[in-house]
Amino acid sequence: MTRFGTFFVPGPTEVRHDVLAAMLQPMIPHRSAAFEAIFERTQRGLKHVFRTTRPVYVSASSGSGMMEAAIRNAPAGPILCLVNGAFSDRFASIARACDREVVVLQAEWGAVHDLDAVDRALSSGRFAAMTATHSETSTGALSDVAALAKIAHTHGAMILVDSVSGLGGAPLETDA
Repeated sequence: MTRFGTFFVPGPTEVRHDVLAAMLQPMIPHRSAAFEAIFERTQRGLKHVFRTTRPVYVSASSGSGMMEAAIRNAPAGPILCLVNGAFSDRFASIARACDREVVVLQAEWGAVHDLDAVDRALSSGRFAAMTATHSETSTGALSDVAALAKIAHTHGAMILVDSVSGLGGAPLETDA
């Protein structure tokens, strides 16, 4: 196996020879019974990881692509974006790029948002949605998504959560 060295970044990662050999096999048609069986097994596993009974949407996009999908499918109206690092800031930038009215509630990078401040920001009732980053990869800040969701829902806002680096490593009750 070729060794890449030691990197403290998400990639490139070393790939075992048996995995590389498996990738040399012919593609499985996405409309075949074999693919359907694999997809069903994958859904069961993802439901466990996502702690949900609902279907899990599978996308070949990056986390940023799913942020855009969340913004584009959010209810019409202004979005409160909780920003406390690079990826939560990206969520706000994507919302602006999607021509959404964005209000940023800034916290210090590396800190989590004060829940009372979030409650005050949402108290006008004018926000259709709120973005939050579960685990802010750039700083390591871990937000209390359950508490944020409760506040958002109290004010009639949908919560859109980026949990790319949190899901599976920190509890996140998706169905709660």
